[in-house]
Amino acid sequence: MKKMSATGKSLIALFVCLALCLVSMIGTHAMLTDNGNVKVLDQKFVTPKGNTVRYMEYRPVNASAENPVPTVVYSPGNDNTAEIWRSVAHELSRRGYAVFVPDLLSAGHSDEAVGNSTTFGFSELIDYVYDNLEYIDNQKISIGGYSKGGNNTVVTLNEYGEKQRNNPDEYVQKFVSALVLAPPPANFTNAATGVNIGFGAGLYDPYSRIGFKPVEGYFPGDLSVKAETKNFINLGVPGTFSEEDLTNPDVKVEIGHVYGSFADGTARVVYNPSDATHALGIISPKTVEATTEFFMQSVPAPNPIPANEQNYIQLLLLSALGFLGILGLTVPAAILLLEVPVFNKLKHPIEAPVSGLKKVSDWLIFVIASLVAGLVPPLMSPVLMQQTSKIFSLTGSTSTDGVFVYGVANNNVVWLLFSALFLLAMFLLFYFGIHKKNGAKISDYHVRIGFCDICRTVLLAVSVVLACRAVVWFADYFFKTDFRVVDLTLGTIKWSHLKITLCYAPFFILYWCINSLIMNGCNRFKGMPEGVNQLICVLCNVLGTAIVCTVYYVSMFSNGQGFGPFGNWKAYMMLSYMVLMGIAGTLINRKIYNATSNLYLGPVIFGILTAYINTTVYTLPAP
Repeated sequence: MKKMSATGKSLIALFVCLALCLVSMIGTHAMLTDNGNVKVLDQKFVTPKGNTVRYMEYRPVNASAENPVPTVVYSPGNDNTAEIWRSVAHELSRRGYAVFVPDLLSAGHSDEAVGNSTTFGFSELIDYVYDNLEYIDNQKISIGGYSKGGNNTVVTLNEYGEKQRNNPDEYVQKFVSALVLAPPPANFTNAATGVNIGFGAGLYDPYSRIGFKPVEGYFPGDLSVKAETKNFINLGVPGTFSEEDLTNPDVKVEIGHVYGSFADGTARVVYNPSDATHALGIISPKTVEATTEFFMQSVPAPNPIPANEQNYIQLLLLSALGFLGILGLTVPAAILLLEVPVFNKLKHPIEAPVSGLKKVSDWLIFVIASLVAGLVPPLMSPVLMQQTSKIFSLTGSTSTDGVFVYGVANNNVVWLLFSALFLLAMFLLFYFGIHKKNGAKISDYHVRIGFCDICRTVLLAVSVVLACRAVVWFADYFFKTDFRVVDLTLGTIKWSHLKITLCYAPFFILYWCINSLIMNGCNRFKGMPEGVNQLICVLCNVLGTAIVCTVYYVSMFSNGQGFGPFGNWKAYMMLSYMVLMGIAGTLINRKIYNATSNLYLGPVIFGILTAYINTTVYTLPAP
């Protein structure tokens, strides 16, 4: 039987990856629309201050002026766009609610207008929905938010409270209930009365302990024993807990119990999902169930599906399928483009490895150095994050007019640069400690590259990334969806946003170039099967990070807070995502290197793509 050519294999692989993306688009759209019962609309409105706010609307098809429907306006948090809350939007809209989720100002496709709204456009969206949409029952509007979105909800409640107290004759209550999840420390003392309020955070969420006094003998995030949650209940239903009860942990808030009455606007409910960290609260079943239950209790659902009957996990899996499809298509797309005359000179299938691990001492050097290089960077991640502003001269931490304006992306960059230094040291150790003694030369690793090949490399990489972006645009335009794994997102962004993204790309490219020097140069061993060799490279790239993350999360689930300072959770969230991206980057770069002998082509493609992924959803910092 005639062996299939590399071009033929690449065509099949490309079609498979595109098919995965198409299945993702169609499946995600079918679920978001509840098989035709909900319209998914990408909308914009202009605030009174002239700022454009983009929002996603999930509208039941039977909503009309004759049949107005209840509504939920929901705010995402920091470094999130409207799509992040499609889990809640889906569960609520299929129950008959119209759901509105904005890109907050200075995020996503909304205007860059930091500081021009106390809630970054959220309260303005509430006003817009209440005042302008005739298919909305404006006596049945609920609001809510998570993290920074929860803070936006608290600010809105307090602003309404101020209007209620200062101008009672002109006061208009535009929502009947508010759900505040995982915010920074919240003060409900000045909140408007007559509004039902739910409050909560995950058992393992740092915001379920920050701002609360610890209670000895209980998990730090256990809200049932906190004096602050008892006070929250008392604000709605005075006298529920006595002064003695506030500090008595034997007297507990019943999680999920309705104190007061939804009918008269005094309801107070505390939620404490037992499966949620801060990062995973957006997809945790118990958080989504609590959210759905609260809004259904506040305003009965036109289609009353029980809150615990959820199918949004399928939605998330379908979206993740497209994300993997996009990553996968980079390899066949690159290999097929090598057949184009302008790129053909880059096509040089790799020769056999020139060195191996011949002695026990070679293996010891390799294993010990790989473990050190794999473990030290993730262990240093929390420390590096605390020093980012000093290391990076972080213009974006206090302003929006600099180049490097995304705080979390800056943390990623500093960590990548630190990791790259370790990889470079490992290359020197491997070369001088193992490979040079075994007959290898630097030239064997194809480090040198001519100017013309640099141009071809960059042009081909940009072509592959543009092909990926075309698929993302197609998904957004025709199906109103993107591809994502929680916070790792491939979605459309504005050109002004893309320019900033490209400023980060060189740092990601540099890391993956040095990574490629190790994985495709030093770590290609003579006599070792390619599959085994690839597995070793993957382990070198992610095993240490996976171990550090596992230890942290095992600690978190055993003591409720992990280890180290409060802000460490962000470092371990970043590292968790790096495990997935490390596996993808290793395999993509190796496949492209095997077809080209080019150390840089795979890293430039994957570096640009990961810069895109790592900056898609970030919010500009407040001034």
